[in-house]
Amino acid sequence: MSGIERFEAPPTNQITTFETAELTALCPFDFGGPDHYDLTIKYEPDGHCLESRSLKLWLESYRDEEITAERLADELYRDISRSIEPARLYVRLEQARRGGIEETVEVGERALC
Repeated sequence: MSGIERFEAPPTNQITTFETAELTALCPFDFGGPDHYDLTIKYEPDGHCLESRSLKLWLESYRDEEITAERLADELYRDISRSIEPARLYVRLEQARRGGIEETVEVGERALC
């Protein structure tokens, strides 16, 4: 398990969105510095919700990990899916522009956009 805590979802039909511009991870290539990301997580609960404090701490654990944007988006999606088993889930990871190139990776249910 990823360390993300969860709680029982209310019975109403909801879409929950988390956004942060504070996600960082280390570039796994020769650059060696941190990559900065804007992250959006949207989900429709199916029994459980993400607990925001543990989500923040879990995301902070990536700051010392060497990982590509593609791999990071995939890991975030898989770990959240395992933690709360949502009805629908969407993860959008936007890497800060570097060298004139912007990269965005999207995983999951785009209908939640």
